[in-house]
Amino acid sequence: MKKFRESFAAQLSVFVALLASLIFFVNFATNFYYSRQAIKDEAEKLAMCELDNTVLRLNNILNTVENSANNMYPFITRHLADADSMYAYARMIVENNPVLTGCSLAFEPEHFKNKGHYYSIYAGREEDGSITIEQEGSKTYDYHYLDWYQIPKLLNSPYWTDPYNDVYEDPETGKLQIEQIFSYSMPIHDKQGNFVGVMALDIDQQWLSKIINNMKPYPNSHTIALGRGGIYLVHPDSSIIGRETIFTETLEGDFPEIRTVGELMTSAKRGMYAVSGENVTGGEDSYVFYTPLNRVGWSIAIVCPEGDIFGGYNRLKMWLIVMMAVGIFLMMVVCILVIRKRVHPLERLARSANVIARGNFDKEVPVIRGDDEIALLSRAFRDMQHSLVDYIEELKTTTANKERIEGELRIAHDIQMGMIPKIFPPYPDRKDIDIFATLTPAKEVGGDLYDFLILGEKFYFVIGDVSGKGIPASLLMAVCRNLFRTVAAQGLTPQQIVRSINDTMGESNESGMFITLFVGVIDLATGHLSFCNAGHNPPVIIPSDGKPAFMDLVPNIPAGLFDGFDFEAQEYPSVDGVTLFLYTDGLTEAENKSQELFGDNHLIDILTGKHHLQAKDLVELASNSVVAHANGAEQSDDLTIMVIRININKKI
Repeated sequence: MKKFRESFAAQLSVFVALLASLIFFVNFATNFYYSRQAIKDEAEKLAMCELDNTVLRLNNILNTVENSANNMYPFITRHLADADSMYAYARMIVENNPVLTGCSLAFEPEHFKNKGHYYSIYAGREEDGSITIEQEGSKTYDYHYLDWYQIPKLLNSPYWTDPYNDVYEDPETGKLQIEQIFSYSMPIHDKQGNFVGVMALDIDQQWLSKIINNMKPYPNSHTIALGRGGIYLVHPDSSIIGRETIFTETLEGDFPEIRTVGELMTSAKRGMYAVSGENVTGGEDSYVFYTPLNRVGWSIAIVCPEGDIFGGYNRLKMWLIVMMAVGIFLMMVVCILVIRKRVHPLERLARSANVIARGNFDKEVPVIRGDDEIALLSRAFRDMQHSLVDYIEELKTTTANKERIEGELRIAHDIQMGMIPKIFPPYPDRKDIDIFATLTPAKEVGGDLYDFLILGEKFYFVIGDVSGKGIPASLLMAVCRNLFRTVAAQGLTPQQIVRSINDTMGESNESGMFITLFVGVIDLATGHLSFCNAGHNPPVIIPSDGKPAFMDLVPNIPAGLFDGFDFEAQEYPSVDGVTLFLYTDGLTEAENKSQELFGDNHLIDILTGKHHLQAKDLVELASNSVVAHANGAEQSDDLTIMVIRININKKI
């Protein structure tokens, strides 16, 4: 198996063989299915044709018998007063119908007063063809209660009986003889319409069996015939004819298929039914083709073994399967030899590639002649080998440059972080100011900033967000931070500070970058807050009752877009005991993996009731909430948070 897994030729050969096998299988299966169906249809057509011919022949003979009875009936009714004339009529009926084995003219008790209680004239055909006549009625043969007499009398119409055993005494030997016959019984009426007797024309059961058994569409097929109620009229086992019905077996065991066949045949249906081998003579799966003989209420069937119908088909199928298996085997052998020869250059090329992959770039790649795909691959691989050497040299240079840039970015990060206050508390000697801030850039360096300083009793602070990210934003952040410190040191108002930063940036802002700013000054003696907003997110004010709300801000433009803009200042009477929560949009616009924003409402929710927390605790609370919301999603923007609380009454 290891060798097989490592051999492309073997795998490809097996794949081709399996694909061919699948195609052959689907093709053969389809052909076999439709061929079998066609053979089955042809068998049904053949069997039903045999049945129809046999039914036609039987109907012709039965029709002849009925016509004979109908033709003789007027003569018999004309001489109902002459008992002896019945001998002549009985003989005449048998002589004129070679198919008949006998004829009975039986009459009601005392119909002929001088003949007594029993009077039934019987004309029978002997084996030598002669006809004997006798009066068969007697106490030992009371015909009045037999089916062939009783049924037409009760129905008052002609009736074909099922085969029955006719028991009579041999006049020569005196022994009882049994003859299986079936009869066409016709009631006899006098001129007043009164029933006076029965004319019964007998046919030998063996004659019926001979005609039906002549149906043999296949060598091992056999026939059956059922009478009313399913009694066997014809069957390979002659011992059950006239004695058992097709349902007898179902009473002795579980044979649902036999019961179904019996129900179909006794209900005068026509068609085909498949039965398993355990239910038929011979023990082989078979098809039963059946049709009714409506004239007499019987049904005849041909039982054809499946082996006879599909014998040639099965032999052909086995031969084709063997041929297919041999063909697939030979094809696989040829494929292996041909493919192995074709892929041998690939093996050489693979060995060379393996050596080159271990770092030996001077390994010679085998030269493969020709214009096929393998030759093209060999030439491409040689070109790749030369390009690889050049690429590795370029990669070394690129890697060195990348490491240098990364080192410089780390230094830039450290420099940027060193420009903002990072020691808290920044004024440990003052208890009236509680401040804490944090800045988390999305990349090595970012464009957010925060800063603060105290000049006398004035507390100056700023928070800003430069458009863009990375090094350009960090440079503009550094410029703005220095401008803030420089201008604030002059004791200017927030409005003047923002205007100065805007004008300075606008004079030489060829890149079109800008910065949102929120600059404020708190009088530490009175708590008065004056501020100027330049397009920044509104801070959240958390009063002592713990109900946070966003500040109402004038919609000034961000700084740096163009110089000379007249920024409008605002003020807040006193922020004593009030917490100011300042932030950049990296907080409210933070996304999770489903691209859902952190949002303003979420910010208000986490700050509600948190007025008692220290500035550091509020910053950590907000930072942790953003991390939980992102749930592993990558940070897409710089994030800055600064919290300020002024408590004038606290001692210094």
